[in-house]
This record gives sequence, C-alpha cells and structure tokens, in this order.
Amino acid sequence: MGAGAGPASCAARAEARDARALWRSWAQLIRRIYEVDPLVCPSCGSEMKVIAFITEHDVVDAILRHLVKTEARSPRGPPVAATLPTTS
Repeated sequence: MGAGAGPASCAARAEARDARALWRSWAQLIRRIYEVDPLVCPSCGSEMKVIAFITEHDVVDAILRHLVKTEARSPRGPPVAATLPTTS
C-alpha cells in the first residue's frame, strides 16, 4: 500500500473535491445573478483564480482608501491641438 492510500488521504481528496464543487457553485451563482463570469479577466479574457482572501478590516480599508484616491486623480488631458499632425 502506498503512503497516500490511507484514510487521511481519502479524506483530503474528498475535502478538495468539496472545495472545488463549492467554488464552481459560487462562480455559477455570480454568473447567473450579475450576468458576468467572475473567473474571466475583463481585459484579456483569460481564466482567473482567487489566490487569497483578505479578512482583516484594516487591510481592506487601506486598499479601498487607496483605490478612491487613485480614482479621484484627474486624468491627463488630450495633447494640445497645435502639436497634433494635420491630415488632409
């Protein structure tokens, strides 16, 4: 019998299957409700996956404050018309 064939490894495999099933059901619910696939990158269309969960309030608050500051910056305006080449 191999080292990974004991009851502990069976339980670990069953737990991993359950976790994958929960993950799939979560993604399916988001897809149905919001009509968007949460596992597809909106920029390039490739598959995404969750790599971490942030559960500490202070860290989440700091990230959100940073995002608000980033969005509040005014974007750079278009170049001055005199510098644009003319087309005929």
